[in-house]
Amino acid sequence: MTQIVRYTHPTQAQTEAVLAEARQMRSDMIARLFHDVAAKLRGVLVGGKAPAAA
Repeated sequence: MTQIVRYTHPTQAQTEAVLAEARQMRSDMIARLFHDVAAKLRGVLVGGKAPAAA
């Protein structure tokens, strides 16, 4: 294996690390979405309208 091939093709561990990070980012994004929706629903149900920050 040449130097070029070694540095242009990620190892299995590197690939798995990137995929794990991508899954975590997706999980965080979905959690934030549900948090924002819940905050807006609370605002609508409790105060008549959603707070400006939510």
